[in-house]
Amino acid sequence: MQYMFDWDYLPAWVRNYSLKLAGAVLILFLGWIATRLLVGPLRRVLARSRLDVSLASFLVHSVRTAILLFVLVAVLQQFGLETTSLLTLLGTAGLAVVLSLQGSLANFASGLMVLAFRTVRVGDFIEVGDVRGRVSEMLPFHIVIETFDNQRITVPNTLLTTGPVRNNTYLPARCVQWTLSIGAGDDLDTVKAALLGRLQADARIHKEPPPRIYVQEWTQDKRTLAVTAWSATADYLAVQQELLEELGKCVEAAHRPSRGH
Repeated sequence: MQYMFDWDYLPAWVRNYSLKLAGAVLILFLGWIATRLLVGPLRRVLARSRLDVSLASFLVHSVRTAILLFVLVAVLQQFGLETTSLLTLLGTAGLAVVLSLQGSLANFASGLMVLAFRTVRVGDFIEVGDVRGRVSEMLPFHIVIETFDNQRITVPNTLLTTGPVRNNTYLPARCVQWTLSIGAGDDLDTVKAALLGRLQADARIHKEPPPRIYVQEWTQDKRTLAVTAWSATADYLAVQQELLEELGKCVEAAHRPSRGH
């Protein structure tokens, strides 16, 4: 028996689904309005509060995700899929859903742990595996890292809880270290005094703990000096990069007279 479409029902069918489509579009529009009216002000309120920046970023993105899920369910319901039916479907396929989303759920749980223990915060300079840069965003399932050469890298939250993470800016001060070589015939005390004087003349170098200069390696043709000093974490990179040349000039100036004999 050949199935024949009853064209008499076409106008009613078009009218019915046109209303449903219009309702779905209206729901999407209202969801977009709700996102603009809720997420933006929430971000500004949290920015003015004393709440941690990382936690504020996490909350804002979680609210946006909740709104999107609510809109999605409302649209499905608009097309005739009842909420109870959706819950029943999810319950029936619960095991498959859990297995397929276990990676995402693990990332979400890891994000909560990172926020709770504050191992990483927005603005921190961290190293995770071979990724190195500043944390610009903390999202429910991953963090965003911006590198020195202006690359944007996403790192799953599970990597922050299942492996080592080096947070270079968590503590207020850091120890800067340089390695310099001098000749075997150079006056060791003169070189050390010159290096110490240059370090003490820089306002970024902390007085306590004081700078240290010691021989790291002693061979027949050279002496290798290790120079350490403490500075504020915010000045660490600048101090390390800028003072290397200055300390090298101090070494050359200190042993130049001995070469003239």
